[in-house]
Amino acid sequence: MYKITVAGKTMVGNNEDSWRRDPRIWFEQSSAGKAGVAYVGYAGKSGPDGAVNEYGLAYDAFTMPHKPGMPGRDPGKKDFSYSQLKTIMQTCKTVDDVNAILSEQNLHVLNGSPLFNGGMLLFADSTGKYLVVEAGKLTFGNDEKFLLANFSIADTKDLSTIKMERYCKGVDFLRNKPLSTDVAFCTALSDTMSVNRKKAGDGTLYTTIYDLKDGIIYAYFFHDYNQRVTFNLKEELAKGDHAYSFTDLFPSNYNFSRFLSFMTPQNNKLIFMFLIACSLIFAFTFVFFLFSFFKSPKSEPRRYLKLILSFTGLAFCYYSYVLLRNQGIYYFPAPFLDGYSVMVSISSYLPLLLILSIIPLVLALIRIIRKKQWSRFARIIFVVNTFVFIILLGLFAYWQLFDIFG
Repeated sequence: MYKITVAGKTMVGNNEDSWRRDPRIWFEQSSAGKAGVAYVGYAGKSGPDGAVNEYGLAYDAFTMPHKPGMPGRDPGKKDFSYSQLKTIMQTCKTVDDVNAILSEQNLHVLNGSPLFNGGMLLFADSTGKYLVVEAGKLTFGNDEKFLLANFSIADTKDLSTIKMERYCKGVDFLRNKPLSTDVAFCTALSDTMSVNRKKAGDGTLYTTIYDLKDGIIYAYFFHDYNQRVTFNLKEELAKGDHAYSFTDLFPSNYNFSRFLSFMTPQNNKLIFMFLIACSLIFAFTFVFFLFSFFKSPKSEPRRYLKLILSFTGLAFCYYSYVLLRNQGIYYFPAPFLDGYSVMVSISSYLPLLLILSIIPLVLALIRIIRKKQWSRFARIIFVVNTFVFIILLGLFAYWQLFDIFG
């Protein structure tokens, strides 16, 4: 996201990098002292992800990782909730108004939890002022240009240390260039900071550019900057409450078609349920074979294979959770490198480990079945695990998770 102010005019641009499939823009009229607002977000989500109101105040939200060790809530303050964003956009005219509200609230919800990501908000108004809202700090600014991506302003003493590619591209674009609030200039900046990944054609789902002085909204869909839809906020609000789907506003998009056809647990219920089942099977495998190993006589054939199967079950139980939790794995190149978790990054090599070990596992299973080694139940568990591993290999190949060497 960025904001540029030149000669009293402020433009705000936002790239929504998302894997959701139902983006929309909707307009809600003013009423009973409430401002008219244009919201952007998703049909399947109750609240907006961004907005601009008729006073020239705009905001958008950023996904942020959970940070442990944040201060606890102040019992003397009310708790902020995301549902308040609509109220803020209906009542506030400037970032000073926003600050007056949020500075009196606990913002700990923005820190998320160990299981769920947190968030960050960036507000900008027609005067050129901006406000970054994080769980632990509110940061004001009034620079003529400001860029932000998914990193903490509060924790960053030197912005030159940020290596996030899309942010750095924006910084490089603006370096030694005369600033402009021209639509072509802002579109080029948005394009520079957009994402277009090769694997599934995904990346920047939609782009909005707001002219905060004149109330004009420029919209683009799925990182195609040759197609633009323009809204006049005042004219749209005069039509009453209504909404548009981005897929209806724009012509057919090749990359979006590729993206829609790419199946992941997050968009395919069958795959989602299969991975849930995998996590349960592997958890049971870990416990069962670990106990079986210690209970088995030392003379039992292939006794140490039980220990291997136990810890393999533990590893793939964790990886099933990672696959359900980290949608980026399916779209980014392998190995998936998580900047916040070494364990997630290491787990990206498990598909390669599985493809290297599947033949020895199958051969060992055949021998154990033929010679009726182990108990019948242990053999059944081994068969079930092998069958699940073979299905996973097919999915890993589909998601290109073996291509760890580039």
